[in-house]
Amino acid sequence: MPRNSEKTVNVKLAECLRYMHPGWNVGAEQTEVFVAVSMQPDIVVSREGGLTVVVETEIAPASTVEKDARSRLEQVVKQTGEKLDQCIAVKLPKSLRTAKQQDLETEVNSATYQFVVFTEEGDDGLYSHIVRWPAKGWLEGSLDDLAGCIETVALSEKRVAEGTKILEMGVGQSAGYLGFHARPFIHKRLADKLQQVPGEQTNRMATAILANAVIFHMRLATLHPKVNDLSSCFAETQIYLRNEVLEAWRAILEINYWPIFKLASDLLKLIPHRFAHHVIDRLERMATRLVEIGAADIQDLSGRMFQQLIADRKFLATFYTLPSSATLLAELAISRLNIDWSKRTAIHSIRVADLACGTGALLAATYHAIASRHRRTGGNDRLLHQGMMEKVFVGADIMPAAVHLTAASLSGMHPDQPFGHTHIINMPYGDKSNGDGVSIGSLDLIQANTTRPVFGTGRAVLSGTGELRDSQRSLEAQSPPIDDSAIDILEVPHGSMDVVIMNPPFTRPTNHESTDVPIPSFAGFSTKEDEQAKMSVKLKEVTQELARPAGHGNAGLASNFIDLAHAKLRPGGVLSLVLPAAFVQGFAWKNARRLIRQHYRDILVVSLATKGSSDRAFSADTGMAEILLVATRGENDESEREKICIANLYSRPKTPLEAGVTARAINLNLADSEMKSGPIRHTEIQWAGSFFRSDDWSAVGIREFSIARFMEAIAAGNLLLPQRRKPVPIPICPLNRLGQRGYLDRDINGRTSDGQPRGPFDIELLSVVPEYPVLWSHDAKRERLLVVAPDSQAVARRGCQERGVKLWHEGASRLHFNRDFRLNSQSLAACLTERVTLGGRAWPNFLTNEHWEIPIVLWANSTMGLVSFWWAGTRQQSGRSILTITRLPQLLSIDASSLSAEQRTTCEQIFDELRDRSFLPANEAYRDEARQALDRMLLIDVLGLDAGLMDHLAILRNQWCAEPSVHGGKETRPH
Repeated sequence: MPRNSEKTVNVKLAECLRYMHPGWNVGAEQTEVFVAVSMQPDIVVSREGGLTVVVETEIAPASTVEKDARSRLEQVVKQTGEKLDQCIAVKLPKSLRTAKQQDLETEVNSATYQFVVFTEEGDDGLYSHIVRWPAKGWLEGSLDDLAGCIETVALSEKRVAEGTKILEMGVGQSAGYLGFHARPFIHKRLADKLQQVPGEQTNRMATAILANAVIFHMRLATLHPKVNDLSSCFAETQIYLRNEVLEAWRAILEINYWPIFKLASDLLKLIPHRFAHHVIDRLERMATRLVEIGAADIQDLSGRMFQQLIADRKFLATFYTLPSSATLLAELAISRLNIDWSKRTAIHSIRVADLACGTGALLAATYHAIASRHRRTGGNDRLLHQGMMEKVFVGADIMPAAVHLTAASLSGMHPDQPFGHTHIINMPYGDKSNGDGVSIGSLDLIQANTTRPVFGTGRAVLSGTGELRDSQRSLEAQSPPIDDSAIDILEVPHGSMDVVIMNPPFTRPTNHESTDVPIPSFAGFSTKEDEQAKMSVKLKEVTQELARPAGHGNAGLASNFIDLAHAKLRPGGVLSLVLPAAFVQGFAWKNARRLIRQHYRDILVVSLATKGSSDRAFSADTGMAEILLVATRGENDESEREKICIANLYSRPKTPLEAGVTARAINLNLADSEMKSGPIRHTEIQWAGSFFRSDDWSAVGIREFSIARFMEAIAAGNLLLPQRRKPVPIPICPLNRLGQRGYLDRDINGRTSDGQPRGPFDIELLSVVPEYPVLWSHDAKRERLLVVAPDSQAVARRGCQERGVKLWHEGASRLHFNRDFRLNSQSLAACLTERVTLGGRAWPNFLTNEHWEIPIVLWANSTMGLVSFWWAGTRQQSGRSILTITRLPQLLSIDASSLSAEQRTTCEQIFDELRDRSFLPANEAYRDEARQALDRMLLIDVLGLDAGLMDHLAILRNQWCAEPSVHGGKETRPH
């Protein structure tokens, strides 16, 4: 039988790859590609203005392809002089060896490939090292997937990191020069233009906008015949003339590119001549260096840097969505659209909105996701650009500079392609005294389809040729480009969006964030106290008009943005949000969860099952755990209680490539409706995380799906342990069937806002013989035994003696539950006191039949009880589970009421045997002999289960102790 050589296959593979990207130059089996003549790569993919990628191939089993790929790194490309930072090793399927030549193209297009990426990391040859990704096994995918890998790898992460440092240095030096030399009034003018407070951060923002214009100018000079290079502004005296630069930018503005150059020009005009030269000179040298390393065409540099410069960061909570996180969310969202990606008209009919767009990271990632799908069909995304800018994207934010950078970032996808009106909107914010009342930014759009009743004429819209105000132009979110002479109002109609993708601000409209700022969520742009109050009232008015709003004051503005997204999405549209992890369990978020469950289908939650708040975030610098929420709005607001799909990743994707591969892996699990739980695989032997279908949100943030299976079974009254297929029935019920919770601590010793007693007691140091003993606070070292002594006493306030006696008789008990359980330092989920004692903030009471107290406390401190407590509590902070007193009655417990008298007696005997034994912190249950003895006695002696279950329980115990949210990174975790 005739056989194809690898060279023959490589030539055909190169031909097929050329079809996958209109800008690619693909060569196969070429000589003299590298300076080192002896090196001959299999396939070389290059692109004008981009970086070269080499693909090394070998037909399976491909024993030497990895070695070949490694050897290509650091080779110098003869034509461009660049050093290779990355190389892809590909295993070709054996079927291509024996395919008929006339069928080879079909076989290449339909084959499944295995591939890995090798990159060189480090600053120089001395300290650099080669990284293989994935570390274990091989990625598998179609030719489309391989092409996507090549395209993503061409955006060298090493080059991005190097470019970011250069950009940061250039911006920092320019801002530092202005800060030292310019007079205060110049700083004030720059700040006024940017609607910021004068200072270092504002100077850095201004110079970052100028830097973006300088970089873009240098790019345009190589792409547009009417744009002269920046060096044409260099005078004979060897200085950059400010007016010459402004004139060059004015000429560019006459062509297009208003979002990039108008604001930059306005800022440059505010800088005196003698300072402007030094600023432009530093930025030009920075841009030249970016060109030299091949990073000038990387659009995300300015966006990554820009977020560090936002002065109102704390109160506006404008945290930057990391590029990899943006890629992951955008890919998950766009993959849900049922679009013929080969047709430009179909793509231009899509509407994508980010109404808290910041600097446009999410919109840029969405642009990439759409454009790459069009390219895979053989389309030229360059021809998409005008329609993408004019029709597809709607972006809105309250920060003028951020809105300009969003438009600039999207413009830069194809800088040689002009466009008309965009839907990139700068929203009013605060009370502008223009007769239109107070504005609360994009949240005003919750009220209606049109914005005139809210804004009047205070709004600015960006276009390619100018900055338009609503009195000048109409902007229909569902209409084609409009005539310049039209006079209308801006519209973002309800039910018009195919995708709403946002990372909304997290701040709360309360005073929890700062005692100096009355309403932190509305404190941006130095709004005055009376403005903040008006804005808060306006938000309440907007919320009250909704039938069942998601927004809640204690949840923060992010919950209000869910209402905004819900209003704008069409049936079948895709909701895709970055939210605080509190969304899945927080009490203030219950209305938001209800809205999603009632109106959305195919609900997906992506979380990070790792330790540390920052490592559990998808944004930069939030310091809090976050989740990604993706869901499809149902037709006719159907309410179908389907299971929630939960993807818990072991770590945040580090690169856009890893993010794209992870999104594909998650989608494969979603597509398999029979899969109830299982791994999210990068390769056959390397997992990215775990996947679980759940009736509720509780499985978010866990690593081991067997724990989720265990808890789902427990809720149904069954014990299902790892390595077991059949569950074992056990008596389980929620605590509210066994009794009732005690008083909230504020009802014991709190005061009202005017200082009057809310509770009848003061809490004081414990006396020798207290009248009202209290277990009030935590002290982990004295809470190792099942019986804990009181630490305080309650003393009735003047005039409250009668109330105090009543509260004592209604609320005191021996049984107490841990309200704020620090799993990696505290031992007990529940405890008993020797005598009836009042519970405090740390140890609220639970009131039940005295014969049931011991079985309940034993169960609560068993492995099963610890896992149940952790599952029911909120887990925003690693190593900690918080169970509010209102949620305590829903905690699952052994059904003490169903136990026989003999079983209760056995429980009392177990308690007597263990009461003097010290328990280790909960996260050390895997090595706690007392805890393991309790487990054994409960399951075998009390419930009469098979002793063989203990080995399976040991697996569950070890898995739970290894959960990052349990151990919180402590060295006492299992190793």
